[in-house]
Amino acid sequence: MTIKRYGSAVVLLGALLLSTGCKSTLFKQGYYALRGAKGSFYELKDVNPAALAEYESVRVGAFTNDLGLHVPGEVVSEVNRNVPLVLKKELFFDEGKRLRVQGRIVHFIGNSGSRGALKAIISGDDVCVCRVELRDDETDALIGEAMCWGEVKSAIRRGADEFGEGVGKGVARWIKDRLPREIYEQRREALREERRGERAKDERDEPVAPDEDD
Repeated sequence: MTIKRYGSAVVLLGALLLSTGCKSTLFKQGYYALRGAKGSFYELKDVNPAALAEYESVRVGAFTNDLGLHVPGEVVSEVNRNVPLVLKKELFFDEGKRLRVQGRIVHFIGNSGSRGALKAIISGDDVCVCRVELRDDETDALIGEAMCWGEVKSAIRRGADEFGEGVGKGVARWIKDRLPREIYEQRREALREERRGERAKDERDEPVAPDEDD
């Protein structure tokens, strides 16, 4: 899907860069276009892995904006839309004691259009940084705190959703890094098995097309 969506843009950018002799930049931009936004984190309050392992589900609260009009409204919206999507994809929580993830945007550098594309080629420092908290959803007790950010280096993939996806990747990396590995692997395999069962059931429930000869 990524190749289909951005393929023509990658070709055009490649032709431009090759014409100017920027082969290394071409390879980097091709990689950034396929990879999308990068997510990273820096922990401020250490998370106790054993305490984190007690949580069996995750709820994503609001991500607010501390910077006012400096951050486009669509970026705030995409952070709130994408963080839950990335966590659902990357983490293997189901039901039970619930962890709440919430945060606020504290730093943002971003440009759109041709100016943003040129800036990405030269420096690649477009970024959205959130101060993120992990809290017990019932007691509101603080479990951990970190700076999580999404970095956009592609001159092609420059939508607000890229910032949101990058922040989500940063949060997911943080939680996965702090979960005991054996717990993470057990939950991943359990949910994979459950999803395989759901797909098999859907396939069995699909109506069979009538034979054309009937």
